[in-house]
Amino acid sequence: MFNAPRRMGGPPLASSAFLTSSSMGDAHSDPLASSMPNPSGGSYGDVDPWSSAPSPVRPDTPKRDSIDEEDVPIRPAPIVQGVTAREGLNELISDPPTLYLSLLDQLDPSTPGQVSLSSVHRLLSTSNLPAVIIEKVVIVNLTSHDRSSLTRQEFFCALALVAMAQSSSPGSDPDISIERLSASIGKLQLPKLSMAPRPPETYMAPSLDDTWDPAPVQNGSETGKYSSNGSEEVDMERGYWKKLETVEVGLITEKEGWFLQKYKIESDKRAAAGSVSRRYSDFVWLLDCLVKRYPFRLLPSLPPKRIGPDAGFLEQRRRGLRRFINMVVNHPVTRDDGALNVFLTEPQFEAWRKRTKVSTEEESASKKLNTAQEMGIPADLDEKLGMLRDHLPAVLASYQKFVTLAERSLARLQAASADASRIALSLHTVAEEMPRCCFRAVPSGQACSLCGRVGRGLAEVGESWSRVAEEGEKRATAMLLGSIEALKTQRDLYLAFRDLFDNVDALRKKVETRQKKLETTRSTQKPGWEVEADKLVSASDVDNSTISSLLSRRVFIRACMWYELAVVFHSRQAAQTTLGWRELARGQAEADRAVVGIWEVLGERLKSMPVE
Repeated sequence: MFNAPRRMGGPPLASSAFLTSSSMGDAHSDPLASSMPNPSGGSYGDVDPWSSAPSPVRPDTPKRDSIDEEDVPIRPAPIVQGVTAREGLNELISDPPTLYLSLLDQLDPSTPGQVSLSSVHRLLSTSNLPAVIIEKVVIVNLTSHDRSSLTRQEFFCALALVAMAQSSSPGSDPDISIERLSASIGKLQLPKLSMAPRPPETYMAPSLDDTWDPAPVQNGSETGKYSSNGSEEVDMERGYWKKLETVEVGLITEKEGWFLQKYKIESDKRAAAGSVSRRYSDFVWLLDCLVKRYPFRLLPSLPPKRIGPDAGFLEQRRRGLRRFINMVVNHPVTRDDGALNVFLTEPQFEAWRKRTKVSTEEESASKKLNTAQEMGIPADLDEKLGMLRDHLPAVLASYQKFVTLAERSLARLQAASADASRIALSLHTVAEEMPRCCFRAVPSGQACSLCGRVGRGLAEVGESWSRVAEEGEKRATAMLLGSIEALKTQRDLYLAFRDLFDNVDALRKKVETRQKKLETTRSTQKPGWEVEADKLVSASDVDNSTISSLLSRRVFIRACMWYELAVVFHSRQAAQTTLGWRELARGQAEADRAVVGIWEVLGERLKSMPVE
């Protein structure tokens, strides 16, 4: 049952990533409508990032070189000096001033091409503009109500609108609209903004090393022994998570040609080589080499390609490539592979591949088992593998559900954070407008003490909602980079073992089917039957040769399967599960305490807010 190399196919994996809607809503519609994505609607993962279907059209794909007119949600503008004002605005957004790019980089968006509402609010609050103007800039003109972030183009539009509002006469009510911005694009000044200090971090997104690095346990649960038949190899893998090699995979913005996307790769334990750039096809080459060299080892699959990928898919694929390479470099056998080392360290990788012929000889041809290794293979290995094979589909299906549900939770968290930012914006507006509504403001122009103090209290409430939005943003980032990636890493482990299982009986069945077809062809003797019969005989000989070759390596293959089951799979299944959920529990507790602290502080400060 385990003598044939693992198959490279398998049923498609659903990993429904949250993709927010980017359609522009009516500026005068209900501000609460569609602010929370519908779990049964398209906002919760109806797009499968691993499928081969084309990506849906989304206008929030980041572009640094050019911009299509449809990428910017602007309405037709009048002609100014023979050139449409819209073209002038498009030119500003496609080639923004250095200050615009600097502010975008300083915000450090967690999603490429996206800036969260809370980050934009924090930046625009330094403009000294009234809150009602900021609210118009952020909500009315730029985002639909079901969005939790601004695209790169929308962010630049917001900066231009702020600059226009700052250039208006003091005390006037500027017309904050795209039409007005387009008309005044030629005399637009730079916005006067400064980066507001970010609130102290109370919850840091865990790195991969931190996720699997446990705190000391006093009750001895971490050092509990499990049966390993006295294997030294099993003992050597204890505490493997403390010495993990971490390889970072980053997306290089500049493309090589029209379609070739490159990735920057850097290992923390091969720092002497520095970072190198690789294409997706280089990852395919690496996996092909490893599959041929180690057909009976746990090897992860690669995320697929897609024609016309959007920003969301590219980010999903980048994370998939990161999980792939980190699983390979931390496998006890493949981490020492020469091709892998060259892949991680060779600066001129394409030239190296052209001048070097890489051997893909299977490891069984060069590795020999000693007597102890042969004796260490349990007699009931078939039963052990059969037990895992029977239960693996159910576990894998559950982890696929975990990933889907975690991404839905992330969507709800992002929506709640965006709504908190909207509440903060509206509260600041009300805080400024309430004193002006006081009847005592006429004719003196000064509101009464009651209205003024209530307005200041509302401003305090708005600040608290802003901090809640910040905490929600940090919590979402931690979930995206920590919990969801940990679940996907665990899922990839089960997927790797599913692919490792291949049945010789399937190959035998193919030979038997071909043999029956050969006999039918010979008996009917239709025109050209001799050529068809020769093809079938040749194919059957190849398959029979494969079966014989596999059976001759039976002992080595059994040793590999036992090692992967007892050493690699068993240790990683336990450690990743326990430490991953432990990190999630710690992070959720800290995040909840931070939010509770915000409301407790607000409650104390509101005790001085007047009632009458």
